[in-house]
Amino acid sequence: MPLEDAAILLKCENFQGTGSFKLRGASNAVRALRPRGVVTASSGNHGRALALAAAREGIPCVVVMTPDATPYKRAAVAALGARIVDSPPGTEARNRVAAGVAESEGLMYVPPYDHPLVIAGQGTVGLEIAADADDLRCVVAPVGGGGLISGIATALRAKLPRVRIVGVEPADGDDTVRSLAAGERVEVPVPRTICDGARVQTPGALTFPIVQQRVDEVLTVSDAEVVEAMAALARSGVYAEPTGALSVAGALRLGLGSGTVCVVSGRNIAPTEWARLRTG
Repeated sequence: MPLEDAAILLKCENFQGTGSFKLRGASNAVRALRPRGVVTASSGNHGRALALAAAREGIPCVVVMTPDATPYKRAAVAALGARIVDSPPGTEARNRVAAGVAESEGLMYVPPYDHPLVIAGQGTVGLEIAADADDLRCVVAPVGGGGLISGIATALRAKLPRVRIVGVEPADGDDTVRSLAAGERVEVPVPRTICDGARVQTPGALTFPIVQQRVDEVLTVSDAEVVEAMAALARSGVYAEPTGALSVAGALRLGLGSGTVCVVSGRNIAPTEWARLRTG
């Protein structure tokens, strides 16, 4: 789908059944592992995807969420039959609680990004871009924990090794940018960005080396730029949550045009909140 404000194309993962790309990785992991039950730590989109994948297999699902998870995403997770467990704020605290639930209840932990099968599932986005886009020069994708962009980069380097790959993360949540500069994973304070799907404190142990080796650039954008990107998407008829608009915000910042594909990663935001952000 073209973006009216610039000569770029959109890979609309917001059209997925659970409203984000996360269904790819969650489904791939559940189908491959055949667990008796699953647990994860999630801000919402991966939890919703895993809940659906588990429901399709008839197995229980537990999703650990922090207090800053949006009510909209909590309700969507619960609606699919998952049990929500609360944890203290922060990525590491959330992961620890999920690991404890996995051990105490005999469930399989399926991380939101740091798992080979999850990364491989997200990589199908890259395979589809390579198959569908003509004269492809650059692919821009949001960066949270790194599962999406590491999967895309792995797929594209195998198919179209010269394509430029750019990641975009929120300025208040710049753990990947800082880690790349340091040459190792670093931890940032709990992000306060509107991009709730990218409130990650440190890149994944598996995803970060892939980003180092296969992604050309990762940049940050402000929340104000994200809102502008949401508006540009809306003018093209695309409803996106803030994290889903990160790629377009980055492409507009860089002045990218023809030959660029931006991955719109999700749409899961309450309509009232979307309208509030759009109107200031």
